[in-house]
Amino acid sequence: MIRIAWFFAFLCFAVAATQSLADTMTLKDGTVLHGRVINNGNSYWVKFDDGTSKTVPADNVANVVSDQSTSSASPTGAISTARTRANNADSALAAVAIWREFIDKNPGSADLAAAKDELAHWKLLADSGAEKINGKWIGGDERKKIIDQADALAQEADSLAMQNQTLKAIDKLREAVKIYPNSFRNNFIMGWLSMLSANYDGAITYYTAASKLHSSSVETLNNLAVAQFMLKQYVPALLTFEKAAEIQDNKVLAANMVAAFAHSPPKTEKDADLAKVLATAHLLQMKYALAGAAPAQLVSLPLPKGTAKSSSATPAFNWGGTGFFVRDDGLILTNRHVVKNAKTLLVLIGAEQTTADVVKIDDEQDLALIQVHLKNKVPFIKLAKADHPNDGADVVVMGYPMMDRLGMDVKVTRGIVSSSRDSDTLSADVMTDAKVNPGNSGGPIIDKHGNAMAIVTMKSLSSVTEDSYGIGISAGHIRTFLKKNDIALPTGDEAGNDLSAEDIATKVKPATLCILAVN
Repeated sequence: MIRIAWFFAFLCFAVAATQSLADTMTLKDGTVLHGRVINNGNSYWVKFDDGTSKTVPADNVANVVSDQSTSSASPTGAISTARTRANNADSALAAVAIWREFIDKNPGSADLAAAKDELAHWKLLADSGAEKINGKWIGGDERKKIIDQADALAQEADSLAMQNQTLKAIDKLREAVKIYPNSFRNNFIMGWLSMLSANYDGAITYYTAASKLHSSSVETLNNLAVAQFMLKQYVPALLTFEKAAEIQDNKVLAANMVAAFAHSPPKTEKDADLAKVLATAHLLQMKYALAGAAPAQLVSLPLPKGTAKSSSATPAFNWGGTGFFVRDDGLILTNRHVVKNAKTLLVLIGAEQTTADVVKIDDEQDLALIQVHLKNKVPFIKLAKADHPNDGADVVVMGYPMMDRLGMDVKVTRGIVSSSRDSDTLSADVMTDAKVNPGNSGGPIIDKHGNAMAIVTMKSLSSVTEDSYGIGISAGHIRTFLKKNDIALPTGDEAGNDLSAEDIATKVKPATLCILAVN
């Protein structure tokens, strides 16, 4: 009996020691809830340890006690899991996000000192531009030496190719890729040369690597799809063509899609996964006035113009987007597609980095709320008073477009509202000619008073002869989303003089955030 009593006492202690840090909410009916609690004004949002969440009306809450105790243990295996994820990450910045998340969520962990050492280690690697090269993390001068060596071999390959010594050129370039496999240019050219020699398996290998290094390259995705099609991988090829068309369509890509459908087995058109692809192919066929009987020979696209000869690093994150503070306690509005399916969200606030929790992902609109937990209040952007802006209204768009090429600092574009429609349908309803690109998603579209009239959600398809438009969700639809989740935000002031684009940028920039998703 003594041994049994001791065992149960030990078991209770072990369970208590491994329970993660949580706030305690007591409801007026006596119910007690444990989890991370966020005050949304008219309601509270509670995230439980098992990952589920619940919204509780403020009127039902008796009190909330923040658990600031220093638990002696983190969740079982948490630091081991974090270390495994960090070591397997594709970039040093992704590893920084993983360790930042561990520290933010386990402030009283016995492993906190070790976690902080890991964070410092990965920050040094990130600051030195470290990459995982052939399975080893290398930064600083050692990384530069490897890249210089690979670039020298690539230059030799270019020279040999100019002298019509193609086979020797291929050998040099293959050696360059082996030394430094993270070069977009070298992988693309090896894919191109593999296509010329009908080595489609090799082409898929190289183009797949290139697409990971430069995910928005239409040329790479087009050529990858052509190689897949040549190996009779019809469904993957058509899906890859669709992925390219979502970024930017052109006549060659359109002709390839039409031809791929025309020369695929008849059952392909009936594939449920290809319904959207078929619709896109028909749309592009009409847009470019393509004949119905397309040739069987698909066309590859050359290396994108302006591709730097020097080797480029691997992406620092899986994908990125923009968000903006809508409350001084760190509540952030962004797009659903920016945060959905992300394992970790790293938010860059000036020179600081912190992780965010998902508060709400909307099922009807491309909207989401995330929360960062900071000691001090933050600047935020208020929603415009009008539900829909007037056509022709001046706008300023803030965001972080094409971070892999333009860097991680906020970019400002301006234009006018090209079209806005008052609709009961919850969809994107504001169009602007202000330039937006991948990475602008979730950024604010600002009116002349410095208030958010809409949020960027996508760009329209474009081509060589047609410009794209920025498309957003209006303040009215944003309010519908917030009301559904019992969140009330203040309306922006419209008194005083109109602000210049420079004044708006100065006012809004501190509240516009870069969001990086890591899996």
